[in-house]
Amino acid sequence: MYSLTIMISTARPEIPIRTRSWMFSPATHPEHFGKALEAGADVLIIDLEDAVALERKAQARTNVCALLDAPRDDALVPPVAVRINTPSSRSGIDDLIALLDARFEPAFILLPKIESPEQVAQVHSLLTGAGKSAHLVPLIESARGRSAVRAIAVACTRVAALMFGAADYASDVRAQPSSLALQFARCEVASACAEAGIAAIDSPCFALHDEAQLALDLDFATGNGFLAKAAIHPSHIAPINAAFTPSPARLDWAHRVVTASEQGAGTVDGQMVDEAIAREARRVIASS
Repeated sequence: MYSLTIMISTARPEIPIRTRSWMFSPATHPEHFGKALEAGADVLIIDLEDAVALERKAQARTNVCALLDAPRDDALVPPVAVRINTPSSRSGIDDLIALLDARFEPAFILLPKIESPEQVAQVHSLLTGAGKSAHLVPLIESARGRSAVRAIAVACTRVAALMFGAADYASDVRAQPSSLALQFARCEVASACAEAGIAAIDSPCFALHDEAQLALDLDFATGNGFLAKAAIHPSHIAPINAAFTPSPARLDWAHRVVTASEQGAGTVDGQMVDEAIAREARRVIASS
């Protein structure tokens, strides 16, 4: 259930970075970008979509390009992701043009409100034509998107992960945040990602100062196949990182399971070790 690295299937390039926590920051406030580093976020998401009013989109794009073109020490600064506006909108097209024309590029481009694999494939084609290598993270935020989630997950080799958009999804299906409808959708997104060999990223917890709710969110995410979680507040980063990092006890269990598996049939802590258990143990070790 843990992963610090997006592990892509053999047909896709592996991304050798930790991706437990993805922190959103509005593109209109570049002075806040450093908070992701201070908080320990694994990925900084510069947001051109929901956090930016229409009249400020142009300045926001300028800020993104300035950040991408600035000197960076990749050993000290988290990888940058950019959430553009939906690619079916004028703002989304303008965002893509800005990224296609930029001298440098983000590690990831988040595509909101994706409802078909064709939307992803079109962005892939544009990036390929421009010689760009950025990975794509489609957001599943509607009933239509959920219905097409498996096709979206394998739309192209650039798809590194899917992110669940809880707020928009809840609005689209007329459900409450704590409803079974959202839990089922989350599980379907995680299952599609597992099938495709990509990472599932959970939606942010919107209860900014409710530690108990964040803990419940993380318990659900780690227990149902998610490998990472987004955040909109720096205080959520440390709990997210902790939740998706195997504990010393978990690592000890994993090493004992692998040893028992290599020696043939055996048991660890009273549980028979089969290939499924050994595979989980190897995942835990790989994520440490």
